[in-house]
Amino acid sequence: MAASTLFSASDADGDTITNYQLWDSTSDPSSGHWMVGGAAQTPGVAINVTAAQLSSTTFQSGSGSDDLWARAYDGFAWGPWKEFHVNAPTDRAPVVTATDTQATPNQNVAASSLFSVSDADGDTIAQYQFWDSTPSASSGHWTVGGTAQPANTAINVTPVQLTAASFQAGTVPDDLWVRASDGMQWGQWHEFHVLV
Repeated sequence: MAASTLFSASDADGDTITNYQLWDSTSDPSSGHWMVGGAAQTPGVAINVTAAQLSSTTFQSGSGSDDLWARAYDGFAWGPWKEFHVNAPTDRAPVVTATDTQATPNQNVAASSLFSVSDADGDTIAQYQFWDSTPSASSGHWTVGGTAQPANTAINVTPVQLTAASFQAGTVPDDLWVRASDGMQWGQWHEFHVLV
């Protein structure tokens, strides 16, 4: 949303507004944020914006309500801070479902066949994370684009990479985990096993 649509400023003396200060009191990482010239701004700090920059200043909404503030400067004095809110629907995180899978020793299993994901908001899945809790040399491993991935490490996988991701079974059972992000929030880790 353009900042200029969220607030206006007037001056009783007819002075020209030369600067603005913006503030975002909501530090939740899934909440929205101010953008100045395309750059995301940090919450909890005064953001200085010139009158010329106001046209390229926006607020990118996130999940839930944001507590925002603005004030203006006429070249002589700052006006008082004015509080307002931007309310967006609360984003619900994706939910992963997986069940234990039986495999033969050294079988290569497509990662996408091991779990499914749903998002109550209908959001597109932006990223996945895999985890393998079995460090045994006889156990299997995640593979992304043909490259074996280490155990006990969060493995980031994009939707495009998912088509080239698999789990290479070993000769002992593996304790595996997966979760998904809709670009706003990560869902809970879901544990499952590949049994051999």
